[in-house]
Amino acid sequence: MNTTSATLIESSNIDMTPSLKEYAEAKIDRVHKHFDSLIQNHQIKVVLGVIKNHKSNNQKAEVTINLKGGHVIRCHSTEDNVYAAIDTVVDKIEKQMRKFKTRIYNSIQRGKSIKAFGYDEEYLTNIEEADMAVPEDFVEEVKSYNEPKIIKTKRFKMEPLDPQDAVGKLKDCGHNFYMFLNIFSNKIACVYQREDGDFGLIEPEFLQVSN
Repeated sequence: MNTTSATLIESSNIDMTPSLKEYAEAKIDRVHKHFDSLIQNHQIKVVLGVIKNHKSNNQKAEVTINLKGGHVIRCHSTEDNVYAAIDTVVDKIEKQMRKFKTRIYNSIQRGKSIKAFGYDEEYLTNIEEADMAVPEDFVEEVKSYNEPKIIKTKRFKMEPLDPQDAVGKLKDCGHNFYMFLNIFSNKIACVYQREDGDFGLIEPEFLQVSN
């Protein structure tokens, strides 16, 4: 396995057998191999488990990669068995990493700074020279890449709520998430419904921006 970056494999409500761990490591090693210049010494976290209260496709696999600049690449998959879930999620994470790398190449080709991706000119000089130019298999993707556009802005009054009341609002509105002002922390927060039927709460931790 790649020595410059590590893989952490965890399990939730599932028996982590040596053969299952070995299978997951072998699959993730493919991600290390293809995208090591981006991953560098960052950790890839894999969580395998069973989704409770799920009628079908209850074996899950989730992969999270924390990259430079606060970028998080995360994918998950649910299948009838955990091995199939691993196969699917690795395919998904490779596609996401490829899209991320395409965005970097696109910026380089347009002469734009790549600091927004957490990399600087030192990154360009440290990676292999062949990786600085757009590889042949990325050329068409870079040419056809279009910057995402924000086509609509929605503003609304941020309602002070107890998180439990916000869950009720979420159920009423039929959306995937609901934003509100948490009366306990006085922070903007978001509740969302999880795959297991329960709900999650997201609150920001503000980082100091360096000039």
